[in-house]
Amino acid sequence: MRRPTPLLLLAAAAIACSLPGAADARRRTPALCAAAAAKHASRPYVAIVSAFPAEMAALVAATAVEKQVDVGGRQHYVGRLDGVSVVLALTGIGMVNARARTLALVDEFQVAALIMSGVAGSPQHIGDVLLADDWVDRDAGDVFHPNPALVALARRAVTALPAPLVKCTTTVLTRSAVCLPHEPTVFFGGRGVSGDPFQGSAFVCQQRPDDVFGCDLPAPGPAAATIEPAGTVPDVEDMETAAVARVAAERRIPFLGVRGVSDGAGDPLGDRGFPLQFFDYYRLAADNAGIVTRAAVAEIGRLATSRSSRPTCRLLARHRWQRAATRIGS
Repeated sequence: MRRPTPLLLLAAAAIACSLPGAADARRRTPALCAAAAAKHASRPYVAIVSAFPAEMAALVAATAVEKQVDVGGRQHYVGRLDGVSVVLALTGIGMVNARARTLALVDEFQVAALIMSGVAGSPQHIGDVLLADDWVDRDAGDVFHPNPALVALARRAVTALPAPLVKCTTTVLTRSAVCLPHEPTVFFGGRGVSGDPFQGSAFVCQQRPDDVFGCDLPAPGPAAATIEPAGTVPDVEDMETAAVARVAAERRIPFLGVRGVSDGAGDPLGDRGFPLQFFDYYRLAADNAGIVTRAAVAEIGRLATSRSSRPTCRLLARHRWQRAATRIGS
């Protein structure tokens, strides 16, 4: 979810050292290709997280959910998505929730990769999907980078998406049908920024059905086959991705951030900005992010089952990420 307001920078280094999980930072990440080895969901998993229910809805609908696991009072779905063992979870809105829930997830499950899928604000067009080169924690000033092998897989995946990116929706506020005047596009590169408008407090989700502020995952369906320079406008802005990326970096887990633009340029209803655009287009943006996320997961599955890709899987198992990325991109 987009971060609506800027805050003063916070000193986060001491806080990070005091949080749980630092002693396990050297724990070895399991082989990525192994997530597609079994016929049923089993470890290791590709973990996919979103902040709020609507961001996860399309992915839940495409997943054959085999079981639900309670972690710290929150449900996680375990299943198979396009031939890959996955665990789906909500982080909740905001940096504090995102860090805490992601830590709980990686402590409970053996995770081979961590993908954040959701919506964000951007100068790009509404409906576009952005995979930034780096993610900045605005308050701490730390910069995190996506795993090069996962980026290479995503680049290959977007050449054959499982569905066209969505350009028409029913707006949430006006309940009117609207189509974007442009074709949504997937962009790689640029800078993503995540910030905390809640000043270190955890945003409290609502214990009622709500696809933005609710606490629960969508109901599963039937089984389905550096410090940012002052004045710089980020390419994409939210409130969670850098926190998830921080956990991935601490635990040495490959990370990828996928964000669909909910509030940006190209609004046929006018340049209304946040929050009006967010509430009208968050479902469209979430669906598009989900389509790209699903395509990247499917590419992991194809990689693991292709005999010609075995050398790449061996490189991934040895954490030779850049060499694997070069092979994937060739």
